[in-house]
Amino acid sequence: MIEKIINNYSLLIYEDKNQLFNALSNFIVSEINKSLKVKERFQFCICGGSTPKQVYEILSEKELFWDKVDIFLGDERYVSPKSEESNSLMIRNSLLKSYGSKASFYEIFNEGKINDDFSKRNFINHLKAKCSGDPPVFDLTLLGLGDDGHTASLFPYKENNDSDDLVIYSYGKGIKRISLTPKVLSSSKKIVFLVSGSSKQIALKRLIEINESVERTPAKLIKPNSQILVFSDLEASSSLYI
Repeated sequence: MIEKIINNYSLLIYEDKNQLFNALSNFIVSEINKSLKVKERFQFCICGGSTPKQVYEILSEKELFWDKVDIFLGDERYVSPKSEESNSLMIRNSLLKSYGSKASFYEIFNEGKINDDFSKRNFINHLKAKCSGDPPVFDLTLLGLGDDGHTASLFPYKENNDSDDLVIYSYGKGIKRISLTPKVLSSSKKIVFLVSGSSKQIALKRLIEINESVERTPAKLIKPNSQILVFSDLEASSSLYI
């Protein structure tokens, strides 16, 4: 593993995907266990996509206090939770199996109730009920990084990306989406980006570049008070000066 600090990013770079996914899974387990020693519940914000799915499958087999873990999605596609495009369905088929099935998962959309006002209000109400702080604070937020520089559903050159609201609707890759805003995501106690594969080289290089614009790379809108952790593999990091 190679460790490198660049600007406000602490990069942990692993040789391959297997090492990366196992290391991240162990890190998440450690964070949950440490937090539950000092507070009653752990609030965990997670991302969708094929890459984190493999991490979630590993996590689901970890025996810990899942019944004390509250899980939220950072964003969701505007589809039925039964759709193959639904992040919620992916979470149910990966993280919420085996031991992980004991966690509390707060879905953004409910079958038969997919409409803007209800879904946004429902999302915000769950956040405020389970997370302390204003804006609501997660103990840990796991984010992905798109090859276009997006994270959650904050896509390049969208005017409402940095909204003062807690939740926004947006469009990305041809589909409507709902997303937490940087205001909420940046309030997390700890933030991790998971970046894997050669297609992410340019996006990762732009993410850590201090002069890169937030319009082209909206992932840079995530600005917590703490150091941001980036779990990456060598494929994604090969363009960096390490």
